[in-house]
Amino acid sequence: MTPKAKLLEARVGSVVLPVHDGQMGIMRNHCPLLAELGFGIMQVHEIADRPDAFFVLEGGFVRVSENHVTVLAYDVTTFEGMEKKEVESLVSHARSVVAGQEYIRTQQEAIDQKKAKMIVRMAEMASIEVTAAAGD
Repeated sequence: MTPKAKLLEARVGSVVLPVHDGQMGIMRNHCPLLAELGFGIMQVHEIADRPDAFFVLEGGFVRVSENHVTVLAYDVTTFEGMEKKEVESLVSHARSVVAGQEYIRTQQEAIDQKKAKMIVRMAEMASIEVTAAAGD
């Protein structure tokens, strides 16, 4: 969930989350916990009747209780619900940001580049291929 919407509600096999001090894997019967999320990719595996899902999270909290995982994220980037052209455009733009940033002038540009790298990595994890012409 984000402040804007609920992104996914499903039975899953496992979840891997970026937490403030690394990564955390959650499977069935995990002990209850509350943790601060970091910046990175959340992986949701073994979703019934669909492929794995990936989300770039930018902070927030995760709560695990009685085989329910609730993720409250400040901001999320995902390919879920996007048309193929939108995905290609987003990944193409992210690749151009990553490739063009030899010198980072401001803190915001550093954040944009870090997020772009995560979007490119998420596309690779989701096996999304983007042609060079997608950003044109």
